[in-house]
Amino acid sequence: MHAIKESGLDIETWRTRITHPINGIGNSTKSLERQGNTEGHLFGEVVVFTGTLTMPRQKAADLAASVGCEVDNSVTKKTTLLIVGDQDIKRLRPGEEKSSKHEKAETLIAKGQPIRILQESDFNRIIML
Repeated sequence: MHAIKESGLDIETWRTRITHPINGIGNSTKSLERQGNTEGHLFGEVVVFTGTLTMPRQKAADLAASVGCEVDNSVTKKTTLLIVGDQDIKRLRPGEEKSSKHEKAETLIAKGQPIRILQESDFNRIIML
């Protein structure tokens, strides 16, 4: 119960999270790639997901594509949005607090790439506009 209180997540979100793989095992990362809906309000954005999401990655990728985002598997120079799910720090390597995708995005940002890093909940609000 202590972990739930500290996370700020409600019990339903926790129940949803425990049914999804943390590291994506069981999901083909190739199938996450999507072309964006050309009429979506986020057309032109290139999105990558990292961390534990509250929904299956397939669904997240479908939602992002439906509003115009191209969905990619890894952070590159063409990435414009990195969506970070709630991450359990204990599941990362010792001494690390961010995923390798998150770290790569920050490195590219420092070099001038226009990548925005959003929490999954903020992205969900944006796609519902």
